[in-house]
Amino acid sequence: MLLTLWSGSTFAAEQNQCSTLKDERDSLASQAMVAEIDLGRKYREQICPGLARQAEQANANEGSSGIINYEALIDCRKKAEARLKKNNKLLYRNLLGFTFYTPKGASLARQADQKSTEMGNIRCP
Repeated sequence: MLLTLWSGSTFAAEQNQCSTLKDERDSLASQAMVAEIDLGRKYREQICPGLARQAEQANANEGSSGIINYEALIDCRKKAEARLKKNNKLLYRNLLGFTFYTPKGASLARQADQKSTEMGNIRCP
């Protein structure tokens, strides 16, 4: 019975640790993505400022800011991504394959990957 109680408390502690690591990983990954999204937004604003503003407004207002030319928006995004890749060094590719060009995003993504590795080491679900 003592072994059962010890095993149960060990399991609960591991689950708590897994939950904490997951929360930390998710927070770091989210912050890393925000840094990259901001960089992409800057390039879109340079290439097609009016369309980028319209898309941002539509996103903020859940689509209530008029008709958007989606073909032009896709073209703008492709041009912005090409310019971003041309003008910025790839600093990190995370475990899921996402690319990071900002020092902040790369650092946060590395930390998130370390949390994922820790989770794997203790066999988190």
